[in-house]
Amino acid sequence: MMMDRGDRGDGHRRGPPSQRSDDRRRDRKLSQRDDYAVRRTTREALDSGEAIVEGVGPNSRAMLTFGLFFFDYDLDGRLDLLQVNGHPEEEIAILQSSQQYRQPAQLFWNADPNATRTFTPVDPASTGDLARPIVGRAATYSDIDADGDLDVLLTQVAGAPLLLRRDPDSGHHWLRVVLEGRGGNCDALGAQLELRAGEQVQRRIATVTRSYPSQVEKPITFGLGDAQRVDRLEIQWPDGLRSVLEDVGVDQILHVDQGD
Repeated sequence: MMMDRGDRGDGHRRGPPSQRSDDRRRDRKLSQRDDYAVRRTTREALDSGEAIVEGVGPNSRAMLTFGLFFFDYDLDGRLDLLQVNGHPEEEIAILQSSQQYRQPAQLFWNADPNATRTFTPVDPASTGDLARPIVGRAATYSDIDADGDLDVLLTQVAGAPLLLRRDPDSGHHWLRVVLEGRGGNCDALGAQLELRAGEQVQRRIATVTRSYPSQVEKPITFGLGDAQRVDRLEIQWPDGLRSVLEDVGVDQILHVDQGD
């Protein structure tokens, strides 16, 4: 379907630039902590040519991206974006001087909902080996050292995988949820979680499919920022049943069995 600059692609016309700016701010506030919504709204923004406004376009234009995923790298309650880059052609720099075979991965921090741009590139000087140029392909995450934050694994062509450990330095709190479902779906894949902590509302979907071609860990990590307690955690299991937990402590791995 052809779509002009004024068509959102759903049968509705876009408003004037000022209105579109207000709409984007509203959508950001709704999706900053929503696992599904942040992926959906970012994809729609990139597809509609608004990558520059979202903060991703200018900094990723020269890169060729394979694996990417959203995760809360600093545990502030908003989903950040990591992408791993690398060109398929080893001698691409001969044909295009602006391109390199080995390219650094990029980390984009999800800024405050009221920020002009949703994503801000994290300074490579502060990301350690993540900024090392590689011929990157797959990317995944897991809390390998059980300290509450998410560590990253990148694969590369003609090189060993890079396992990059994240050491917490923000003092932010967290909650990791391990679901145990019934029947054949013992990992409760497809379950939907909603967490409320003060004014924070976060949503996640239990899934292991996040990136090219990769599988992430099954536990679900919520960054909580400065929140000292989780007021409410609601789980909608794949069969439609619901579980509600209230006044949950932070900085722990919480096991939830559908049969309880």
